[in-house]
Amino acid sequence: MRFGRVDALVDVTVSISPGEQVLVTGQAASGKTTWLKCLAGLQPPTSGHVRWGPDDVARLDLEERRRRQRSFGMVFQSDALFDSMSVLDNVMLPLTKRQVPRDEAVERARAVLDRVGLSAAHGKRPEELSGGMKKRVGVARAIVAQPSILLADDPFAGLDPSTERSIAELLLEVSRGRTLVTALPDPVASLPLARVLRFEQGRLGSVP
Repeated sequence: MRFGRVDALVDVTVSISPGEQVLVTGQAASGKTTWLKCLAGLQPPTSGHVRWGPDDVARLDLEERRRRQRSFGMVFQSDALFDSMSVLDNVMLPLTKRQVPRDEAVERARAVLDRVGLSAAHGKRPEELSGGMKKRVGVARAIVAQPSILLADDPFAGLDPSTERSIAELLLEVSRGRTLVTALPDPVASLPLARVLRFEQGRLGSVP
């Protein structure tokens, strides 16, 4: 059986300035997540260009791409936490990958957990936490390495309205001084970002 070609993104041209906060909306399979992956260098485009400053992601070798990816922090739709590890160790992962000395990594992870309101959860396992608390752990992990760019892929998935508001407030607080790009199925009042992009079947559409 042969399947036809699917173009996830078509003729998408966007420029994002340092420190800008952007909301990306669109239905499922509209291209939002693929675009975020391209921005982060996790999925180089098959055609076209993704530029980080003067550099084209597709032209960078693997080592340079990995080095530049350190500018990004990612908040995932799924929590993507390891239940076999403590909350503290989950948050430390980006630092461990960068071979930060353990004492320093522990100190930095504790500090960001305190910042997101989880000072009492350092030793807990993710399975012991509520959905909102897991999201806070994900935000802590995304910022622990002090990235200049924060990407959030549907960070409110599965949350009740009250928890959604608290996570939205947290994202806005931790993204001060950083570039923030958030992908959501629909705009939400709790995340009032000035610039809104809408994807429709892989293309940029109009914002209602």
